[in-house]
This record gives sequence, structure tokens and C-alpha cells, in this order.
Amino acid sequence: MRKRRFRNAPGIFLVVLLIGLLGYLLGWSKFLEIKTIEISAAGNESIVTPLIVPKDLRVGLPMARLSMPRITHDLASQTWINKISIQKRWLAHDVKVVITERRAVARYVDSNGVIEYFDPEGNNFTSPNPPVGIPTIDFGSQSSTSRSAVATFLAQTPNDITAKMSSLAVDQQNQITLTTELPGYKELTIAWGDVDQLSLKVKVLRQLLTLPENKKIVNVDLTNPLTPVVK
Repeated sequence: MRKRRFRNAPGIFLVVLLIGLLGYLLGWSKFLEIKTIEISAAGNESIVTPLIVPKDLRVGLPMARLSMPRITHDLASQTWINKISIQKRWLAHDVKVVITERRAVARYVDSNGVIEYFDPEGNNFTSPNPPVGIPTIDFGSQSSTSRSAVATFLAQTPNDITAKMSSLAVDQQNQITLTTELPGYKELTIAWGDVDQLSLKVKVLRQLLTLPENKKIVNVDLTNPLTPVVK
């Protein structure tokens, strides 16, 4: 038994040696080091680049030591960033970092006077490129629960309903009112009530809009989805 272990020792040693050599080539030698860096950040390259270069991304760094978690951590303060991807071309020795920004659908002014935005998924963020032509949210009270209500509403309401909204209001009881444009309805004001039962309210709204007698309505009250009111 002991002789068999000794007989396998050269093979084991060779495997360990190869693994160590490979680790050195990838992680420490200049064999696959970065020679070219490209950063694409939706026009915000001057903001992003100093945060990651040369701290965690630089010419001469071995490809294998480039860390996505580290770069993500470097950019954590940039709330406008939606996605970060790193493209490595090992044989060409180049790296491309592609950053996409969040799409704002509404804006509001926080308690400190800072303009912030919401994306369709309900994430709030600040933007280095303030978008124009989007509605301003009217908060009855500037509170975390009100912002949470808006976030939930935007995340759970289908995009076709909110895509062309012209106003969004939240009162002190967190009751939401939306004015939007929908096919066949140039301006429709919808009182949603709170954010409970949103999926049911959406189904009721869609059903109401299919009825011929509702072709000229301008207001829908879904506060109680089982007894909706149209005008």
C-alpha cells in the first residue's frame, strides 16, 4: 500500500506543479496582463473612470486578478447605475467595462431639496444626466412610507399603464392617483387607493376599458376593486 502511494507521488507532484504554474501565469506574470482598457458609461465616463482606475483596474494588471465584486463595490455610491458588465478578451489583452444607467420614469424633490428619480422597477436614484419631460411626483407628505408606496406601485404596475403617465400623486394616507394616456384614452385619471391588491386592480381596470359604455370615461376609482367607479 505504501509502495503504491510512493509510485503515484511523481504524478501528484506534476499536477501540483502544473496548477501552480498556471496560477502564476494567469495571476502574477505578464503573460495575460491588461494592455487596453475601454469604459463605456452612457456618457458618464468622467464620473466612473476615477472610481475604478487605477484602484481596481489598470494597465499591467493580470486579467485573472480583475475582480467584478471589487469594481461593483467601487461604484456602489452611484445609484444611477443599473448594470455593470466586464468583457475580457484574453488573447487581445483588453478589457471593456460597460455600464448602463437606470431609466427614469418620474422625479421628486427629497426633504433635502435634492432631485431624485424612480425607475420602472421602483428604485430611487440620483442622476448625473437629469432627464427631461418626465412627471414630478406630488407627495402629500415626504416620508419613507410614501416613497415605499410609490416604489411598490411602479414595480407592480405593468409598464404599459405607467409609460405615458403625466402625473403621479400620493396623499398623506398613501393613496395613489395616476393620470396617464392609454390606447383610446388621451387622459385617464385613475385613483388606485393604497398599494394592496394591485394585481386585482389592474385586472379590473383592463376589464373596464374593454366595455363599450366606458369609451368616453376620464376617471376610474379602483380604491375598492370589487366596486369600481367610472366617470
